[in-house]
Amino acid sequence: MFFSSNALNLTMSWISFDWGAAVWVGAIVAVTAVVVIAVAVATPFVAIQAGATLLGTCLTVGTIALGVGTIGGIAAGLYQGGLIDAERLVQIKNIQRISNQLDIHFEQTDDPLRAAEFRCTLVIYDETDLASPIPVVTTKRQQISAANSVEFYDQVDRLLNMWTNKPVSGDKTDQPRRVIIYMKPFPGEGVYDRLIEIIKIAEKSPSPRCVVTRVEGTWVSAIIPVEKAAN
Repeated sequence: MFFSSNALNLTMSWISFDWGAAVWVGAIVAVTAVVVIAVAVATPFVAIQAGATLLGTCLTVGTIALGVGTIGGIAAGLYQGGLIDAERLVQIKNIQRISNQLDIHFEQTDDPLRAAEFRCTLVIYDETDLASPIPVVTTKRQQISAANSVEFYDQVDRLLNMWTNKPVSGDKTDQPRRVIIYMKPFPGEGVYDRLIEIIKIAEKSPSPRCVVTRVEGTWVSAIIPVEKAAN
C-alpha cells in the first residue's frame, strides 16, 4: 500500500491532472455503471441465462463495459467541449476589447527622452473573422513622417478618421473606442493637446465615443505586454 501510494503521488506530480474533469466524468461513469448493473440484475435473461455459459458471461460483461465506456467517452467529450467553448468566449471578448484600441507613440532621437519632430506611429489592432476556428488580432503600424506640423497633424487626422469609421465587433457591444498616447520619448509641449483636438474632431463621425489615456512611458503592445516599440 505504501509503495502504491508513493507511485500514485509520483505519477500525479509528472502528469497534469484536471480534478474538474475527473469528478465530472467519474460521476457520470459511476451512475451509468450502477444503472447498467441494476438492469442486468433485474433482468433474468441477462443476469442468469446469458451468464450461464462462458460465452454468455463474456458477452454480458463486454456489453456492460461498452455501455459504461461509451457514456464515459461522451461525458469526457462534453466536458472538454465546454472548456473549449468557454476559452473561445474569453478569447473573443479579449479580441473585441483590443480591436477597439489605437496607440500613438513617438519616434526616439539620439536623446532617449526626446522625440523626433513630426514623426510618430499609430498602432492599430485588426481583428480577424470571429467565426474563424482561431480568431486573432494582428498589429498594423502606420508610421507618420512629415516635413512640418501642418502636414504631420493632417496625416494623423486622416488616419484617425479612417480608424473611427472602420467598424469593429466591439462597436456592437457599445464599447467606447480607446486611444492611448505614450509620452516617452516626449514629443514636445502642445503635441498632446493638439492630438486631443484632432480626436474630438474625429468623434463627430458616426462612431463610438473615444476615451483618451495619457501614459507617461514607452509604448507596449496590447497583444504582447512585454513587446516594446522599435526605436
